[in-house]
Amino acid sequence: MLSNEVAIMAKKNPERKYIMDNFEKDPLGGELKNKPLSDKCGPGGEWLGHVLVASPFEARVNLDFTGPVGSTTGVYYSLMFQLGKWEFLVQKADEWIEVSPVHAQYYQLTQKQKEDLEGKIKQGLVSVSQAVADYELLLHDKRKYTEMLRYLGYRTPTELGDKDIKAHSHQPEEISDLCTMVDNDKKTKDERTKRSDNHSLKAVFVDQVDIHTGEGISIRSIVSRWPTLISDFMRLDDSDMEPGAVMKKLDISRAEAVVLVTKNKLFMEWKNLFLPELLSRYIRILELANSRKKSVDEYREWVKPYVARHKLIEEGLSSPERRASSRTSFMTPVGHALSFASIEAWVWKDFLTPEIYKVAGDSFARNPVDAYDSWTKKNLIFSNNFGLIVKHPWITDEWVKDKKVEVYRDGWLNPNRHYYSFFVIKFMRTNMRSATGDELEDGQFDVNLVVMSQNAMFVKLLELKAKQEEFNKYVDSILGIPHYIKGLRPSTKENNPFGHVKSFFDTFSIPLKFSKKGPYERDWDERITKYYLAPIAGDRYVPIVNFIKQKIGYGK
Repeated sequence: MLSNEVAIMAKKNPERKYIMDNFEKDPLGGELKNKPLSDKCGPGGEWLGHVLVASPFEARVNLDFTGPVGSTTGVYYSLMFQLGKWEFLVQKADEWIEVSPVHAQYYQLTQKQKEDLEGKIKQGLVSVSQAVADYELLLHDKRKYTEMLRYLGYRTPTELGDKDIKAHSHQPEEISDLCTMVDNDKKTKDERTKRSDNHSLKAVFVDQVDIHTGEGISIRSIVSRWPTLISDFMRLDDSDMEPGAVMKKLDISRAEAVVLVTKNKLFMEWKNLFLPELLSRYIRILELANSRKKSVDEYREWVKPYVARHKLIEEGLSSPERRASSRTSFMTPVGHALSFASIEAWVWKDFLTPEIYKVAGDSFARNPVDAYDSWTKKNLIFSNNFGLIVKHPWITDEWVKDKKVEVYRDGWLNPNRHYYSFFVIKFMRTNMRSATGDELEDGQFDVNLVVMSQNAMFVKLLELKAKQEEFNKYVDSILGIPHYIKGLRPSTKENNPFGHVKSFFDTFSIPLKFSKKGPYERDWDERITKYYLAPIAGDRYVPIVNFIKQKIGYGK
């Protein structure tokens, strides 16, 4: 439902776009290409104080290095390990691979890997499908046996009451099944007999058992002689075994009474023989059904890793943007043996503002901020124009609260640190094989720095969690497993007690100065540039760039 609503809104407003999706910068001026984000969070922006998303103009570089095969890959992994030593948190945000068919050895290797995975997935899905079909047949038999046992007075442990549940020691998953305890005493048997539905049992006997005794013998075949024969049979008690007593009780002829008594004896004999067999069949069907259900779950679990691995091998041409760019890129000639691999990593670390002649940093510990405050909820997550729901429409308030707990529990965010340095590091590797057999490897390291407040960092981490959720949802959907997201999307309407005052001042172009705008910095010129952007660029951006330069031998 939420996805449909967002799709309708997108048609009405094609300008809708998740505002924190793009941190690309102009290669010459260094400004963010994301104009809405730059206007709202830049100097004089209306969001200043509520959120901080800014970047030093110079804090973006693309380092290109060409060397022997494996050299750039070594630089990438050494950088990732070094970032961990520098106490940065690192997560992969995106990855894809593309191999030219001309690069036969590498192409066949990757294609064979995908084909093997596809074969295992198909085989696993066939097993799941067959197991489900068998399970459905067993459930059908179980329902029929359950119906018959309920006629005989058997009930589930829940229907029998707490006392019986404890006495029979049923597991939670067995509470919905019938209690198949054998009548071990007269009291238990009498209670079950009182609950039994003899009328329904007689109907089953007449329609499904007695009818097979043959023409001229079954009740239905001789009902033309005594039109009330079936209704008279239904009126009999189990103890009615004497023709004379039945004649007086029902006021019928002796011939009909003899037939009714005979059928009643057969009915009682059928019940006595059928009950033990019915119980044993029900227990066997129940065991088989539980076994088949477990096998369905296990088959799905076995296939999940193969589906996940297949999904992770994302081909470059699967994206419309990459397909379009490959048509004109000088790096993708069809006749050359090339392979491309791209990884985008998100790297972040909390930042404590250096202050002069002020209270030590423990003041932040005494004044934590809420990353999921009402402003963030309304503008950055659930805004229909540029919130996170534009990119992931299924997000709910309860899901966000659950992920907030995970983010703090796993140490991705520190509630006592209001600001963070966030790096988008893209590694693009190109392997080239010439006609002579020589191979080269080219690696591009794109490092981009953004300074964020805690609530903005929280939204980016929610985006990461949403990607993980959608990956699991994709795997489950392939295997036919329902994947539910709890909760509803909250209302983003707020009652502002000063709204009428603000409207009055806006009428005369007088800014409203006496309201506090959020818990974060608002002074762009004197504080944000000097106390946030400059220190983070010098202490964190420069070491990362210098590490890459040192590894690739830049300047030597």
